[in-house]
Amino acid sequence: MGEIEKLKSFIDTIQYREKHLQGIDPQKGRFPFLTISRETGAGGHNLAEKILELIQKENDSAFSQGWQICDQELCQTVAQDPHLNISPEAMLVSEYRSAVEDMISQFITGESAQEKVIRRMFSLIRDLALYGKSIIIGRGSTCLTQDLPLGVHVRLVASHSSRISLMMKAHGKDETWARAKIAEQDKAKAALVKDFFHKDVYDPLHYDAVWNTDRVSIDEIACVTLHLIKKKFEPAK
Repeated sequence: MGEIEKLKSFIDTIQYREKHLQGIDPQKGRFPFLTISRETGAGGHNLAEKILELIQKENDSAFSQGWQICDQELCQTVAQDPHLNISPEAMLVSEYRSAVEDMISQFITGESAQEKVIRRMFSLIRDLALYGKSIIIGRGSTCLTQDLPLGVHVRLVASHSSRISLMMKAHGKDETWARAKIAEQDKAKAALVKDFFHKDVYDPLHYDAVWNTDRVSIDEIACVTLHLIKKKFEPAK
């Protein structure tokens, strides 16, 4: 499936779920969901894809059907909002722009463009979590959905050297680029959580499990995480 088809499918999924949020308990939600917090290069996307693959192999269609990975498509969907006037490319550059940059924007335009974008992003994430059957990667999703009882929250960490290697391999770039990208994105993720939720992204108490992908394989983590998700599904039926 190409990027355009993926985006259309994702938008259709959001619209479908938003229409079916009526009647769902806003304090509980309908189906389980998963949030993945990760250090840059620790394997968050690989984990999401593996878990989705395992879910789709489950014999219980009521459980296995309708799951969606929510990551860059969230950025694309927010960028489609005509009221925000932001390009998809700008959304994908970084998860969170510096406070100085946003302060300059607010001084010029009279309002914070970033806050409007983040609020729209958070609204989509919250809706997806309330309906459930979503694997949401990053973007403050763990803190945003912490109160929903059907959520499973995991965080991935790894050594700096292995994260550099993964980034170089995944993007076909050199070590200098990988080091800079890791530093930039880790800083942005931490700032987003601190500025909007007043929490520390590195605090293990935010998560059901923190996994070191140097020591535990993505396949093993996926199997344990699937078990946690399935335990949440039974009471939700």
